[in-house]
Amino acid sequence: MTKLTNEELNKIREIRIHQILGVKDNGRRIMIRCPFHSDKTASFVLYPENNYTCFGCNKTGQNCIDFVIDLGFTFEESLLELIKYIK
Repeated sequence: MTKLTNEELNKIREIRIHQILGVKDNGRRIMIRCPFHSDKTASFVLYPENNYTCFGCNKTGQNCIDFVIDLGFTFEESLLELIKYIK
């Protein structure tokens, strides 16, 4: 794995899940259809603190790294995927 600098790691920590999903971050809790399972209605909640919960499939996470891992990436793959959002 490519070694990341402390600066890159700090920037990764700042990435908003909203940015990954391409939804507007209005500073409020928003509900959308879950990216982890087939959803007919919005069951996925993005919180202003950059964490998430799905009330349909029970996935939860505290940050963008958790989110990308829940998409099926390994930890290392997640970091490499997220680095794309800071360059």
